[in-house]
Amino acid sequence: MSEVNQAVRDDTDELMNIIKLRTAIGLLGEKDQGNWWPSLWLTSNAVAFLSPIYGERTDAARYQGLVETARLVHDSRIGVGRAFHLFRLPEILERRLHDAVMRDNAMSTAGVVQKKDDAEALLSGISDPIECGPGPIRVGSAEDFGMPAWTKVVAGHYLTAFRNSQQTFPYFAESL
Repeated sequence: MSEVNQAVRDDTDELMNIIKLRTAIGLLGEKDQGNWWPSLWLTSNAVAFLSPIYGERTDAARYQGLVETARLVHDSRIGVGRAFHLFRLPEILERRLHDAVMRDNAMSTAGVVQKKDDAEALLSGISDPIECGPGPIRVGSAEDFGMPAWTKVVAGHYLTAFRNSQQTFPYFAESL
């Protein structure tokens, strides 16, 4: 396999992992689960409501709605500016994710996490729980997005938070 093909495959795997992570945490934070945000984007009612409008792009619409809802809650707790979190990543990464979801239908390919147990299993498969308290927690710097380990750290914090019924908002800050 050529280096270019390997790089494309690695990039696609990274994007799919982020999409799965966002979906799992999004489901666990929804109103009928952890109640971190007031949405129900991953329910059958959302599909019934959105599918006549979006058709085969329904999963992409649900994903975008979920990301925006979670982003608002994270931003209100962390703040907007020199900080990034799972739902507000650096612009170049957000663009790649958007392209994957819209152009490549990555949300459907990645699979929508439908049940709480599946979401928790996905988080457990990525990382072990990390000891943390409630509220915003700085877990690294913006440079960490260049390494795949950042998703494990974030997954561990969220896994602990959901298991302990507390809200934790891991974030990365720009270096000064």
